Amino acid sequence: MLKLISLLCTAALVALLLLSWRLHEAHHTIGLQQQTLQNNKEKIADKNSQLIALSILTETNSHAQTELYATAEKNSALLRDRLHTIEVLTRENETLRNWAATKLPDDVIRLQQRPTVTRGEDYRQWLSDNHPLPAP
Repeated sequence: MLKLISLLCTAALVALLLLSWRLHEAHHTIGLQQQTLQNNKEKIADKNSQLIALSILTETNSHAQTELYATAEKNSALLRDRLHTIEVLTRENETLRNWAATKLPDDVIRLQQRPTVTRGEDYRQWLSDNHPLPAP
């Protein structure tokens, strides 16, 4: 009987140690999962702030683009009005019509010609090159 009680106590002690070990492992796993969860929350908060900043930037860009289109439309309307005024004046005034039909001198045409510039460096190079005016 003492042997049976001793065996039962040993079995209970082994079971208690096994449960204690499993409980310790479970606490360790929970701690790791909480750390991972905290890291994920921080990453999500960072991404959320980036999305908010991007949204604000998009809103600002959209507003600026709308203003740009409005300015372009206004400029286009002013150009149409100016061209219409020039056309009306040219049609009404024969002296002005003859003057507008006259070809510019070659020297003036050369002054107006510029190379196609695609970069700032190209423009600086064109400015630094010597472009002497022809002798009259």
